[in-house]
Amino acid sequence: MKPDASRYDPRPEYLAELIGSTGLTQAVLAARIGVDERTIRRWLSGQRQFNYRDQFAIECLVLSV
Repeated sequence: MKPDASRYDPRPEYLAELIGSTGLTQAVLAARIGVDERTIRRWLSGQRQFNYRDQFAIECLVLSV
């Protein structure tokens, strides 16, 4: 899989779907992509927007499951 920023989807709902597809807890996911667990919670609540780099990292984790 190659990065393609045109696939960026900033919706918290999309992120929640991705995270669910990994089967990982928020704590484990946060550690794997190098962010704080609070950051994941803020992304999911819409308090903070995640960037494409983080989305791509999570998509790669989904493919590795």
